[in-house]
Amino acid sequence: MFDYAERELLITERLNEFEPVSLKGLDEVKLLNRMDSKFIFHIDDFPSILDELKPHYRVLEIDSKRMFSYESVYFDTNDLLLYKFHHNGKLNRLKVRYRKYLDSGLTFFEVKYKVKGVRTDKHRIKQTDIKQQLTETELALVHHDYANVKDLHQKLTIWFKRITLAGKNQSERATLDLSLTFSNSSKEMSFPQLVVAEVKQEKSNVFSPMIQAFKRRHFVQAGFSKYSTGIALLEPVKNNAFKPIFLKLNKLIHGTK
Repeated sequence: MFDYAERELLITERLNEFEPVSLKGLDEVKLLNRMDSKFIFHIDDFPSILDELKPHYRVLEIDSKRMFSYESVYFDTNDLLLYKFHHNGKLNRLKVRYRKYLDSGLTFFEVKYKVKGVRTDKHRIKQTDIKQQLTETELALVHHDYANVKDLHQKLTIWFKRITLAGKNQSERATLDLSLTFSNSSKEMSFPQLVVAEVKQEKSNVFSPMIQAFKRRHFVQAGFSKYSTGIALLEPVKNNAFKPIFLKLNKLIHGTK
């Protein structure tokens, strides 16, 4: 039987060997025009990857913690128009969500705009907690020519744990998410076997220690949206565009790299 707690313990032990970096230090790794690359891999590969990355990266540490718990609540129209924008490859699209940092209770309302399929603009405001209905202040941040912002409702909740690494000698940051769980009003699916890595670089650098560690294991870069994947898995919607991701997840979960 798969034991996630055992894997997390191994990962935590490895993280404790890294040099720490504070939030202020993390902000000093400026990535004004960044390139993002995503990879998905099995959690059993994670400890050995961390062993290789230790000389090259520092780990974000806040209040003696190096792994942080998140809750994200996403909003969409009743006909899931924002999901359909992504599925159909619309260049100008958006995501609307609350993000709560469960360790501190800090909560933000966020709107992420994908502009021309390339640049991501994020706008956010601090809130006291996650709300079931969006306020006028929050709705004022949401703009789209084809989406009725008054028709936004809670559609998906995602929980996960995140590790953040910063390069020592290169302008690079990475987030590594694990213990991923999707939930809507009627279903819940968890993927404790998976790690989702996002490498953020000032410019594409294949000699990045992290990219090289992934290449040695034959990991292939993959497009992956938590929101769209969760909706495609839990809702009766068209999901043809995400079937390659489903196949990849299925292979990873069943131990085929």
